Amino acid sequence: METTLETIKGSIDANTIIGDPIKTDTTVVVPISKVTIGFGIGGGEYSKGYDDKDREIELKNEKSDTNFAGGSAGAISVQPVAFVVVESGETRIMSLDSNINLVDNILSITPRVLEKIQNISQSNKNQDKNNM
Repeated sequence: METTLETIKGSIDANTIIGDPIKTDTTVVVPISKVTIGFGIGGGEYSKGYDDKDREIELKNEKSDTNFAGGSAGAISVQPVAFVVVESGETRIMSLDSNINLVDNILSITPRVLEKIQNISQSNKNQDKNNM
């Protein structure tokens, strides 16, 4: 287990999560990934016809017909989840999850919507002053 964890530690670092920037003439794209690690370990001891005699042998650490079985498994998954795109002075996130895209789009247009609401409000105030 220790060897496995050391190997994983050596292969996953910050550059795995936040990837190296990809540069073109006017655009920089930075990949963002999700790393998932899972382990399962199990074992068992069994004996056909296990009885009190076998238990006494085990307590005395003597050899018995008791069998042991064990196993383990592990998995690593690196999945891209988004890209940070810097283009023409604007930064945006391109998510690979459609639900996050919706939230990102709403957040990106919110400043423009607020500005338009302020302009309409200011315009209405100016019209009210002129009508008085």
